Parts: sequence; C-alpha cells; structure tokens
Amino acid sequence: MRLKSSRLTPKRWWKNHRIRVQQTVLVLVLLIVSGGLWTYESAFRYRNELRIWFFDIGQGDSAFIETPDGHQILIDGGPDRDILTKLGQVMLPWDRTIDVVIGTHPDADHIGGLAGVLQQYEVTTIVSNGDKKSTAVAAGFFEARDSEPGATLVTGRLGNSIRFGEVLLTQLWPTEDAVEDPDTNIGSIVYRLDYHDTSVVLMGDATESVEQAIQASVGEVDVIKLGHHGSVTSSSYDFLQSAHPEEVVISCGVDNRYGHPHPAVISRLWDLGIEIYRTDKDGDLLLTSDGGDPWIHRSPLPF
Repeated sequence: MRLKSSRLTPKRWWKNHRIRVQQTVLVLVLLIVSGGLWTYESAFRYRNELRIWFFDIGQGDSAFIETPDGHQILIDGGPDRDILTKLGQVMLPWDRTIDVVIGTHPDADHIGGLAGVLQQYEVTTIVSNGDKKSTAVAAGFFEARDSEPGATLVTGRLGNSIRFGEVLLTQLWPTEDAVEDPDTNIGSIVYRLDYHDTSVVLMGDATESVEQAIQASVGEVDVIKLGHHGSVTSSSYDFLQSAHPEEVVISCGVDNRYGHPHPAVISRLWDLGIEIYRTDKDGDLLLTSDGGDPWIHRSPLPF
C-alpha cells in the first residue's frame, strides 16, 4: 500500500485557506477604497469653505481650523499624542506643515499633545500665553517650541490678531496681569473668529471673571466653544445671554472625573434655547461655513 504524503502542498494550503484569504483581501480593498474616498472628501468636498474641527480628544481641548484658502491653525492639542491620529485623518498624507499652532495655556489637557505636533510637522508660527507652568508637560511643550526650526514665536496678548484672507482671529484675552494669576485658566487665550457673517468664539479655559472682562468685545456670535469644558466656573448666564449664540460646542471626555459639563451649565443652555454639541456624546464635530450661517454636524473620523 502506498501512503499519501502528509506534506502541505501549495494546492492543499490554498484549498484549506482560500475563503479566509479572500475575506482578508476583500477587507483590505474596502479599507483602501474607504481611505481614498475619505481623502477625496477631505481634500475637495469643502474647498472654498471655512472648516473648524472640534476633535473628540478625550478630556481635553483641540480645534483645527482650515481657512477657505487652505491655511491651517491648530488651537490646543489635547492631553496626549492622539492629536497626531486626528490630524492624520483631516490632513492629506503629504501635508506636513501647519501655519499656526496655539497653546492657549499650559494645562496638560490643552498642550499635552502639542510637543508631538511640533516634532512631526513644520510649523510657521507658534503662539502661547507665556505662562511657563512648572510641570513636565509644560516643559516638554516649551522645549519643542524653542526647537522648532525657523518658527516665529509669539506671546499671545489682548489685541493681537491672525488673518488669512477673509478669516480673522482677534485675540480678546489675556492681559499681562491675567497670565501672572496663580490660576492658569484666568490667563487662557481667547479668540473671536470672523469670516464674513460667521462668528465663533473659542474660550479656552476662560473663567466667569474673564467672561465679564471680555463680554463687550465678544458681542453677539453664532457659536461658542465653551470655556473649561462646560465647567460651572464658566459660561455664566449673563455671558451666554449677552453673546446670544445659536449653538455651543463642549469639549470633554466620556464619563470624566470632573463631571464636565456641569448640569447647571446645561440647564442655562436649555433655558436660553441654545443647541448643544458635545464631543463626549457626539464625537468629532465639524463646523463649515461659506460665509453665511455656519453649520455644525457630527463627522466621526475613520479611526
């Protein structure tokens, strides 16, 4: 009797694994097609519009602005290197430059990811409030900032501005005295963005006392990125009523230990009929505008 060889031949291996290989190839093809479609959409769908991404970055804060003429501004980078993944999803693979990176203040949940950004991208201008808080995270950010080749380093103060085409960011805060306050939130940078009839205020971690100081400068706006993740120390009733936004964005982590956003803040927003968007519930958010009324929609990134 002649025994059959037990050696696994290519033909036998293919017979045993054909279905699994085909399934794997199909998944890879779908991933490649999906990635291509996402890149196409990111590159072309919103061309000639203002885009502001509010990243779902956990318990932290990060907004990425793309102007209609293609300039890019990153305001804060969340607590860790996850910001690199987010940027990789909204920037084209060959785009390794960012025009402006802003650290609103040296708290880790705002600048923790910025050192990585400065290491991975070529940045033209870096803005910070100048408060060198004595932490390892702050030291890492300032070391990366000072090492960025050719970057212009700017100390952000009340009255400064950034303009790219028709998009203007006016700095409403802080003053020199505010930065010297032991509470780092009081020195947080605040911007008002204007693009034709669209207006957005980005509050950083500004407190109620800061809101009182800048209320007249803020005026009425379309959208506010609320201060301090919806904490009860910010977003006072008077400020919200004066600014009269139609929508607000709250950047906070799922089930965070701080209880952000505070129920009292949510109650104020409901009382005033303001629509609420939250990164902990809605994920990544995208504001788009052609210069008229802005539109915020949930726009989850692929990864």
